[in-house]
Amino acid sequence: MADKRRLQGEIERCNKKVQEGCDTFDDIWEKFNSATQLNQKEKFEADLKREIKKLQRLRDQIKTWVNTNDIRDKAPLVENRKKIENVSFT
Repeated sequence: MADKRRLQGEIERCNKKVQEGCDTFDDIWEKFNSATQLNQKEKFEADLKREIKKLQRLRDQIKTWVNTNDIRDKAPLVENRKKIENVSFT
């Protein structure tokens, strides 16, 4: 029982990190598009790459959880995985 609560806590933290990561990515993307100097664009590009790597690690963890039988309601996990995969570059 304690393991299930611990797992649920981890999932909730992961879901929160996904939302924060997507918001951060969108903010950096806006700054990248509005940057006028090359050095600014390079800095924002590096920040985008770092944020993508974080989101990809979270996506991999979500995929692991989706493939286990320990979790019954997988819809939020699948939704967050799709959100990560569709982080917009627009």
